[in-house]
Amino acid sequence: MRRENAMKNLLLFCIAIFMSASVFALDLQQAKSQGLVGETNKGYIAVVTSSASSDVKKLVSQVNSQRKSRYKKIAVSHGLSEVEVGKLAAKKALEKTQNGHYYQTPSGKWNKK
Repeated sequence: MRRENAMKNLLLFCIAIFMSASVFALDLQQAKSQGLVGETNKGYIAVVTSSASSDVKKLVSQVNSQRKSRYKKIAVSHGLSEVEVGKLAAKKALEKTQNGHYYQTPSGKWNKK
């Protein structure tokens, strides 16, 4: 009985995480669609406009924190540096960037795709 409850709780926890991640991703997509944030050339996101709200800045911080954690794990498991992983991620992010969204060129300039 205890094992069943533990499994149910774990399943509910996983569902909650999945649902919150979906909402979080939607917020990131909205910020990109509104031209508030863009993909940097280092594999992170950054504020594109100088008038970003505290909510947008918080979103950037949260997304980048999650990415940094993932990059660390990938770097360790593949014998790379976090910077190398970030640059590889930036290339993939650029490929996936939708038309009308911002990305950062290698020189640091913001462009709209």
